[in-house]
Amino acid sequence: MSQASREPRRLVVFGVTGQLGQEFLDELDDTEWSISELVGVASSESAGTDFDFRGLDGDVTAEWPPLKGYDLVVICTRGVSALEIVRDALKAEVPCLDLTGALATQTEVPLLFAQNLEGEGASAVAVAPLLAMPSATALATSRILTALQTIGSVVRAQGTVLSSAATHGRKGVLALSQQSIALFNQTEEPLTGPAGQAVAFDVIPGGGVDVPRVRGELGRWLVEGTAVDFTNIQVPTFVGEGISLALEFAEPVDATALVSSLELGEGLIWIADGIGSRGLAPVEEDGPEPVGPTLRDAAGSGDVLVGRLEPDETREAGISWRLWLSFDPIRLSASHATRIAGVRLGLS
Repeated sequence: MSQASREPRRLVVFGVTGQLGQEFLDELDDTEWSISELVGVASSESAGTDFDFRGLDGDVTAEWPPLKGYDLVVICTRGVSALEIVRDALKAEVPCLDLTGALATQTEVPLLFAQNLEGEGASAVAVAPLLAMPSATALATSRILTALQTIGSVVRAQGTVLSSAATHGRKGVLALSQQSIALFNQTEEPLTGPAGQAVAFDVIPGGGVDVPRVRGELGRWLVEGTAVDFTNIQVPTFVGEGISLALEFAEPVDATALVSSLELGEGLIWIADGIGSRGLAPVEEDGPEPVGPTLRDAAGSGDVLVGRLEPDETREAGISWRLWLSFDPIRLSASHATRIAGVRLGLS
């Protein structure tokens, strides 16, 4: 390890009290990086509270600190303020990592999937002033498509995304809870919440995932000749995200080869059919039939759980397959963001 990589780093995290900001701190906490200062910025509603980092309490501030001299700015907050933070970071000549999608359409800003963090890509990341991270939906899908490159060419991928209340952050989770209680008690009309309408005991076509963003991000990453699209449904669950993914190959592929490639895929956990297929928890032989991997199975994991492989019987054998993915989008994003930060800071 070089002397530069051992030097303490100074970071500023915007949106530190949100779900993504908290998960990022947890991931950062697990590293062995030397961090001498971590400034947590949040909205005025959170000012005066504190955050925990490596057993110490840090004060949350609503005032933006002068950014000059810091080693990295990380944006976990949503809204137009993200671009204002980017402008301040550029003026202060401090590298900035955007986790919100505010820079995802800027072609001059590196959009960092796993493949961009190795080899020559890592060298470019190490000097880039601005860095953008894909959405969790795009990250999860890219892991599948990368793993399948070893056995054939995917010409089309069509996904139906099931997004939980956590897609809208803590406000979404709180709204679902309040709506559920109101409907159970039949005492009052449930609140609309950030989903745009009440979601408890219902589903909302369109949901909380920004499908054009996901489509654009994967469009920047995919090789020509692969078409990807999604539909999104908001479901009344508190955590996680699932995707029913239909894949069409240029040539027929064998189920055994398909499973083998997914078992070896980076950041993937293949869940075989049968006992134990409900995520990582064993299922008793005399218990209910396994139905996983579910959204709850993936909660707290930075991996993507994959299972329920089925052929499309209406097509030529081996041409079209369906998969089910479940993952924790907040944890997945935080884990990937930490990896990007490590490359940018020269720490990994």
